[in-house]
Amino acid sequence: MSDQLEPAAMNDEGHRAELAAAMARWQLVADGDVRHTPSGAILFVRREAQPLVLKIVGAAGDELLASPAYEHFSGHGAVTLVAQDGRALLLERIAPGHALTQKVLDGDDDGATAVLCDVMSTLHRDAPPPAELATVEDWGADLSQDHPPDSPLPLALVSRAAAVFDELCRSQGPRVCLHGDLHHDNVLFDAGRGWLAIDPKGVIGERAYECGAFLRNPTEDAARFADPAIIDRRVRIVCERLGLDRGRVIGWCFAQAVLSAVWAQQDGRADRRGRVTAEATLPLLRKVG
Repeated sequence: MSDQLEPAAMNDEGHRAELAAAMARWQLVADGDVRHTPSGAILFVRREAQPLVLKIVGAAGDELLASPAYEHFSGHGAVTLVAQDGRALLLERIAPGHALTQKVLDGDDDGATAVLCDVMSTLHRDAPPPAELATVEDWGADLSQDHPPDSPLPLALVSRAAAVFDELCRSQGPRVCLHGDLHHDNVLFDAGRGWLAIDPKGVIGERAYECGAFLRNPTEDAARFADPAIIDRRVRIVCERLGLDRGRVIGWCFAQAVLSAVWAQQDGRADRRGRVTAEATLPLLRKVG
């Protein structure tokens, strides 16, 4: 048991040291307790009267590569990155900061989908995307890697997802800077600025790609998302509000869900949403060709 606990304890101590160094460097004062997460550590802070968030991103955290996306969004639809030094990020603080997930839990799934559409509309600027960011083709490459023979993921499912992903990549419309992980837990409410996205990954692709993450969320309760009727209704709302093509949104939903399951497998994590979302999307995928 001690062997299992030591790495976490070491990570916590390392995060605390980095938080302390960043607070001294940026002249910050703690405004709460440190919260340790699977991807690092978070602390509410103040600099003079300004409320901010100090985040230490874990060594494998892809948010470390997201500074071009923060700069591109420039606070339009997303929180502002105030400063970055290595793994330390200093960010705008949102208040009251409740997540869009609560709207779904309160029974207003359609309202939550409408909010996500509004956020996407604001984020997806026509300006050229940052060249430093990865592309959706880069991300999808993992679907074509050798599939472990003992994998719980059916080979046929992965093969079809790879084919769908490849076709969608080759036929993409105009490419923009995407958030890359836009879902209910990553959209928070600010009293002054409305709903804002947090934790962008930053990836270059067509607008329809952005829908994949929120169609397999929120929570780990598959009954809230992995249902053909729910997926169909959400896709209808997205296409009506944003003018997106139904077939492409459903295709991205399916292919990304399988990709999410592949990533979970590669990381040694339990896949709690990818496969079930992919299987729930299959009947809709067949209807659109």
